[in-house]
Amino acid sequence: MRPVAPRALSMLVSTLEEPDGKIVEDSLDTSDRDAFLALREYGLIKATQDAPLALCPWCGEHDIEPRRMDKMLQGLCPECGYIPITNASLKAWSADPEWLLVQLRLALGIASRQTSEELVPGTLWKVGDHRQNQKVWRILLARRLSDHATNQAFRAALVEKVERDTAVIISTTSKSLALVSDLSSPYVHLAEIVHLRSGKLELDKNRWDWCLKPAHLRDHDASTVFFENFRLAVLDGEEYEFSIHQGAVFSYLHAAQGGKCHKDSIMEDINSSQKNPAEIFRHNPRQMEGFQRTVEWNDFGFYWLKR
Repeated sequence: MRPVAPRALSMLVSTLEEPDGKIVEDSLDTSDRDAFLALREYGLIKATQDAPLALCPWCGEHDIEPRRMDKMLQGLCPECGYIPITNASLKAWSADPEWLLVQLRLALGIASRQTSEELVPGTLWKVGDHRQNQKVWRILLARRLSDHATNQAFRAALVEKVERDTAVIISTTSKSLALVSDLSSPYVHLAEIVHLRSGKLELDKNRWDWCLKPAHLRDHDASTVFFENFRLAVLDGEEYEFSIHQGAVFSYLHAAQGGKCHKDSIMEDINSSQKNPAEIFRHNPRQMEGFQRTVEWNDFGFYWLKR
C-alpha cells in the first residue's frame, strides 16, 4: 500500500494544475480514494458546483447526463443503458489556493502579519517576502503555466509587479512544460520542496536552500561512489562506466544532497529530450544495473540517490 501523504500531495498538485481543477469522488480508482479522503479530512479541498456529467459507474468509459426519473437519478449510457447515479457521482471538489497560500507562509516562516496578493486572477500570487542570508525574496505561487495565454499573463505580471531578480517562483507546472528556461529567477516545483504531514506543509530545508543557489554555485561534495565527473561508479568493488549524459544525471542528483528531484527538472537541466532519467540508461544492461543500484524513484516522477 502506498503512503497516503505523498499521493495526497500529488493529487493536490495535479488538481491545482488541471484546467477544470475538480475531483469527483466516484470517478476515483481505489488507489486514489485514500488520498482524496485525506485531502477532504484536512480541508485541503472544498466542495464546489456539482459536476454536470457523471462517469458511468458500470463501464467507466462514457459520461452520462443525470436525470431524475421515478424519484431517483439516472443516466443513459450508450453501452450500459439506464444507470442509477448517486449524489456522490455528481459532487465535485476543488483545491483551495487560499489554504495553500497560508500553508506556504507558515512553512517558509513568513511573518503572520503579511497577507498574500493575487497578481493574476486564479494563476499567480505573491505569497509573501522571505528573508534568507540577508536577501529578501518575493515568493510567488504560479499554476497552469503550460497554457500560452496564462503564461503570457504570468510574464507580464513579473515585469510590471515584481522587482527584477527578487522572485522565487514556486509552481505546480513542471519546468519543461512552463517554458521558463529563459527566466533568471529560481523556479521550483511545489512537490519538490514541501512534504504533507498531518494536513500541513513542511519545508524540505536542505532542498530549499539548494534551489535558491545560482546554478554555478551548486557545488558537488566529494563522493565515495562516483569518480571522473560522475562517469565512473564503484559499488562493492564493481566498476560501472557511464556516458556524459548519464553522468549528468548523477551529478544533478548528487548536488541535491539526498533531496528528491522531479524528472522534468532533471531532464531540463541536462538538456535531454528523453522523458525521464531511466530512459537514458535502458539501452545498456550494465549501465541500467548501475543506475538501479544507485538511484531510487517513485510513481510520481521523483528521483533521488540511495543513501
